[in-house]
Amino acid sequence: MLVLGDALLDVRVDPAAPVAAGGDVAARIELLPGGQGANVAVRLARRGVAVTLVTGIADDASGELLGAALRAEGVDVRPLPVERTGTVVVLGDARGERTMLSQRPAFAALIDPDALPAAAWTAVSGYLLHEPSGRELMARLAARHGRCALLGCAVPDDLRETWRTAADALRPDLLVANREEALHLAPPGAPGVAITDANGARLSIGGVTVSARTVDAAPARDTTGAGDAVAAALLAELLDEAWPPPRDAMQAAIDAAVTLGSRVVRVDGAQGRVEGERPPLVPA
Repeated sequence: MLVLGDALLDVRVDPAAPVAAGGDVAARIELLPGGQGANVAVRLARRGVAVTLVTGIADDASGELLGAALRAEGVDVRPLPVERTGTVVVLGDARGERTMLSQRPAFAALIDPDALPAAAWTAVSGYLLHEPSGRELMARLAARHGRCALLGCAVPDDLRETWRTAADALRPDLLVANREEALHLAPPGAPGVAITDANGARLSIGGVTVSARTVDAAPARDTTGAGDAVAAALLAELLDEAWPPPRDAMQAAIDAAVTLGSRVVRVDGAQGRVEGERPPLVPA
């Protein structure tokens, strides 16, 4: 499995009281690995999938931390040289929801599709489509052999048309997105779409639709990375299936995806380990 996407250092901030301008609020602050590409790659690796992550990581302290964490999970990291490793400040609230302040390095222009390792599936982070060279990269990726999954992401209103144009050029076999993202971003005629929300997920491929609902009603603790976990479980289950997959395989995949997503929201961090996942290959 090949993943193209960001690896970021998450600075998680959980204030003890509401944040006010000019104030000094006590908070729990943690440094954790994150980034859509890295989150998906790690979850895949923990499910026993051989995965290569192509990402932008600088030769700096944050890059060293992220590279070590990814390799400890068994991810084959192919770093591309960027000026600085990306960082996201993840600001939490009492409901488990997160507001993100992101500094993402641009590296789409550094990806050479002809030099990428062959893979049956390639997962592409939607954040790459934000970049000026995103459409050109997507068109070149579309010419590669193998299937492609596009991962939805937050897209500002003024970039939606750019994003859709790049997505159309990619011609993904599967789009995985939350309900809001799918409403505005789904490429017309996409053969497969997985739509997620807090209540579960629905998967439609080749005219067949299956769904699964979240059964654990406990409140979410941290929603960061839950959508990435859903995407990873879905891809891991469909990796060796024919395309389009049979209904029973689709149902098994969406069940596994919703189960993992419901567990991830009850642990801290975008890559917090949950029940059933493989332990790190290199102990911390």
